Amino acid sequence: MTRPFILSASIAEATFAVPETAAPILRAAEAAGLDLLVMGRSGMRPFDAQVLLAWAAPMTSRLGLVATVPASNAHPFHVARALSAIDFLSAGRTGWSVIPEGAEEGMAEDMVGAARALWDGWGSDTLILDKASGRYLDAAKVHASNYEGPFFKVAGPVNAMRPPLGHPLLVVDGDDPIAISDADLALIGEDGAAPAATKRLLKVSPEADVASLVARFEAAEIDGLHFTLTDAAAQLPEIGARFASLVKDRANEAGDLRRRLGLPIPQTASNQPGGAVIPENA
Repeated sequence: MTRPFILSASIAEATFAVPETAAPILRAAEAAGLDLLVMGRSGMRPFDAQVLLAWAAPMTSRLGLVATVPASNAHPFHVARALSAIDFLSAGRTGWSVIPEGAEEGMAEDMVGAARALWDGWGSDTLILDKASGRYLDAAKVHASNYEGPFFKVAGPVNAMRPPLGHPLLVVDGDDPIAISDADLALIGEDGAAPAATKRLLKVSPEADVASLVARFEAAEIDGLHFTLTDAAAQLPEIGARFASLVKDRANEAGDLRRRLGLPIPQTASNQPGGAVIPENA
């Protein structure tokens, strides 16, 4: 598999919560070739990102949708249930970025552990969907997670099937990192913290020099770029004009983000190798 150049951006404009404003931004993000759009960021969450993910899923075809989740006022059961449902709506295009903002030390990490345990409470091949027999699932393959950490205790099982991705992509931000050793993607600055992750995206401005960034990618210093949008309507067309050529080979590729971006489920994060298997001819 050819190593993909990943393009990502975050948006925290309050107007993104308005459908008439958000819809053209989603279209512009896909047109610019973005692989991921992170909704919200630490210190700037003017909307409920999980609600927006559910709305955005059927309006997009290839854009990865990432919800910023604050550990201080979210519960892993509800987060796991919501993201699993959205992953089905989006055909495997979801992610989450857990931020410790306002939470006690260790709470964000505990939230990740609890949600992962809930997702793993469902076997990948649990669904049967047999109309003739009326059987929807194999109940023997649904297990209580019985997770107990320093902040969260969840017995499970969560009342939502294992996501198509297995686990939604976990994105960590070097400006507000959490102590997770096996995140999927880390957003890093030139001088900031570089959290452990499978792939690293360098934070840059839309005006950054393309050639030098491609050289760093080819040297395996970075796996892609992340843009912090402040005026999405103006910046996304500029990003598309300057950077879309880096992802043109995947411009029409939709579906499973892990497959598309070369991100297997981290072995330490899951007891299962893949996501939900949907029976054919259901």
